[in-house]
Amino acid sequence: MALALAGVVTMSLVATACSDDDDPEDGDTTPAATSAATSAATTEPDGTATTGGEIDISGVPELEDGLLSAGSDIAYAPLEFFDESNTPVGLDLDLAEAIAAALGVEVEFTNEAFSSLLPSLAAERYDVIWSAMTASDERKLEVDFVEYFTAGSGIIVPTGNPDGIATIEDLCGKTVAVQDGTIQVEYLEGTAEAGGGQSQACVDAGGEEITVLKFPSDPEAVQALLAGQADAEMADYPVATYSVTQNEGEIEIITGYQFDAGNYGIATRKTSTELKAVLQAAVDQIIEDGTYAAILAEWELEAGALQ
Repeated sequence: MALALAGVVTMSLVATACSDDDDPEDGDTTPAATSAATSAATTEPDGTATTGGEIDISGVPELEDGLLSAGSDIAYAPLEFFDESNTPVGLDLDLAEAIAAALGVEVEFTNEAFSSLLPSLAAERYDVIWSAMTASDERKLEVDFVEYFTAGSGIIVPTGNPDGIATIEDLCGKTVAVQDGTIQVEYLEGTAEAGGGQSQACVDAGGEEITVLKFPSDPEAVQALLAGQADAEMADYPVATYSVTQNEGEIEIITGYQFDAGNYGIATRKTSTELKAVLQAAVDQIIEDGTYAAILAEWELEAGALQ
C-alpha cells in the first residue's frame, strides 16, 4: 500500500530485514531500508549536504552526511511492518519518504525492540525515533517530539467478548497482554510521575489489580490473547484494528471505544534543535501541499490526521 512519490523518492532494501518471526534480540539493531534522496540534493565541496530539497538543511549536524537515520520497531502494522516480501512498509515509512524528499536526504530505518529505542537514541545510534511513539509528558522529559498523527488506545478481546469487557474499568482483576515499553504499559501500571495507573485505580476502588503481561512486540502480545494466556490485549487503536482484520473470527475490538488519545511524534535528542526545526518544517510542508492527507488516505487512517 506504499504511496508512490514518482520522481521524488524511491525505496530500496539495503540489508536483510527481519521478519516478525525473526526480530532482533533486545538491544540488537538491523538496518532495514533506505529511501533514496531526491536528485535536487546539492553538496558543498567537502561532501556535506546543503539545501537537499525544498527545505534548507545547512547547519544541521545530523544531516551533514545526507542521511536521516531512524530507529523503529518494525512490527506495528499498519504503522510500520514487514510485508510478504520482507520489505518494511507502513504509514510511518511513507511519511518518512515524503519528509526525506522535502529535505533532500536519504532515510534509513533500523529495526530494534521498542523498549530499546530511547536508550539507543540517547547513545546516538541514530538521529531520530520514528516508531508510532506517543509524545507523552513523561517522554517529553527525555526527548523532544515533532508530532504528526493522533491515536488513542484500543482493547482487543476474544470473539464474543466472553468477559463482557466494555471499558478500561472492566479490566480490573483481568490479565492483559501489552507490548513492553508502550504507552499502554504506562496507562495500566502508572509511572513515577503519574502514579499507579489503572491497576492501582482498580485496587483503590475496592477491586482487584490488573495482571499485565509484557512482550517484546505487539504481535507476540496478540498471540498471547489468541493462546488464552490473557483476557484482553491493548494497543494503539489503529494497530488493534489491524490485528483484528488479520485474525478475523478469533478476536474483536471493543468497537468505538478509544481512550487516552495522544499524538505520535518523531523523537529527537534535546540537543538536536536544528534537526527538530527542519523536521517540523518538512511536516508542515507535506501537510500544506496535500501529501500528508494522501498518505493517510492510502492507509485508511484519515481519522488520525493532526487537527
